[in-house]
Amino acid sequence: MKFEQDDTSELIYTLSTLQYNYIAHRLKSIQLNTLQARSLNYISLHPGTIQRSLSDYLGKKQATVTNILKLLEDRGYLLRKIQADNERQKNLFLTMAGEKLVTDIQKIFIDLNTLINEPLAKSEHQDILNSLLKIKEHLNNINP
Repeated sequence: MKFEQDDTSELIYTLSTLQYNYIAHRLKSIQLNTLQARSLNYISLHPGTIQRSLSDYLGKKQATVTNILKLLEDRGYLLRKIQADNERQKNLFLTMAGEKLVTDIQKIFIDLNTLINEPLAKSEHQDILNSLLKIKEHLNNINP
């Protein structure tokens, strides 16, 4: 068997690249990169989270996440508050400016989702969604 350009894994990779490029381009207009945007969105969904949880979510080393958070804090998008019972651990919260930015970030992903679904009939959308979820579950089971 020969690997072809229209094989499933190649098409998924191509779609992933196209999606990444779309998101990166749109995020650039609000002066963010994907890691910064994902960080803000995660903190929005998990107010008071700690850096270790964010690091696990992003799949990045804590030193990398520290740099991301420092930049976002310097720009006024988030606050780090020291826990009363643990001075070494800080909880992460968005500022008002951060909350507004998350609205812009989420709009980018909503727009992308609309573009992806646009050429599909409702039944096709559901079939693709089910198939992708099945693939994700299978890959999760073989890649612990």
